[in-house]
Amino acid sequence: MSTRIAIIGAGISGLTLAQNLKDYAQVVVFEKARGVGGRMSTRYADPFYFDHGTQFFTARTQAFQDFIASFTAKGLVAEWKGKVLTHQADKTIKDRLWFEPHYVAVPHMNSLSKHMAEGIDVRLNTEIAALTEKRADGWHLFNKEGETLGVFDWVISTAPPAQTLNLLRAVLPSNSPLHHTKMQGCYTLMIGFHTPWVKPWMAAKVHESPIEWISINSTRPGRNQDVTAIVVHSSNAWAQEHIDDDLDQTQAFLVKQFETVTGIACDKADYLSMHRWRYANVIENEKPGYHLDPQQNIAATGDWASASRIEAVWLNAVSLAKDLAELVK
Repeated sequence: MSTRIAIIGAGISGLTLAQNLKDYAQVVVFEKARGVGGRMSTRYADPFYFDHGTQFFTARTQAFQDFIASFTAKGLVAEWKGKVLTHQADKTIKDRLWFEPHYVAVPHMNSLSKHMAEGIDVRLNTEIAALTEKRADGWHLFNKEGETLGVFDWVISTAPPAQTLNLLRAVLPSNSPLHHTKMQGCYTLMIGFHTPWVKPWMAAKVHESPIEWISINSTRPGRNQDVTAIVVHSSNAWAQEHIDDDLDQTQAFLVKQFETVTGIACDKADYLSMHRWRYANVIENEKPGYHLDPQQNIAATGDWASASRIEAVWLNAVSLAKDLAELVK
């Protein structure tokens, strides 16, 4: 295998590409964070564990059902079951019906990504500098500090659109789908109590509020149920309007919103923190699935390429890998 492929990003897209291309090429995955998973990440604050990005995933296609079946058999994926509420705009609360199975990774959301990274050359804490010009022997990759990372025949970015544009701007056509994609951010509030969760519900959808989703992570399969771990997601629209606000003030505001919605006081919380996702959900795109340029030997896919659902992201990565495999065989 003489073809060398660099994949930027160790989320579900990057790891799916790596697993599907490793038999056809020498693959290296570069990740700027200290762990794999991307939006399928977990915040560790022992004894609290918060899946502060993706809350669950569904499986609507046979291909994705087949993919997760092996993980389900190994106990790495399980259905998340329980009572879900809807907080209506008029302040009434109703039961919310889930008409399809909702799955989570076990014991934490990033457990699936860690398993998918096995056997792959993943280099963490490595932020890639923007590409400039392809040389005769391929793409020369450097990190932000200017250190060389190797020479590759193909470069694939699975980073968010703004970051991918920065990485590939010198070689992307001005009419690429990345130029026509818009995403909104999200704030994630994480709250922990050293007492078990005793209320009858495990999650809630909230309407007409800066808060959109409340998840009791400690109710999930494989979680520590001796404590309470709560994840609160802001709405994407509200987050985008306040994406550059002071983090401490934003956290205090969202805590008050959470207390108003649930009646749960946070003044005695044993853990409290917040994470800002600048690129959380697609609001406008051409749904291309991926960008592939065989002349420049670059490609891109990720959350921006269709819907932000894990299944859609995985399907896009599988399709791109099939096309790339034909080019590098």
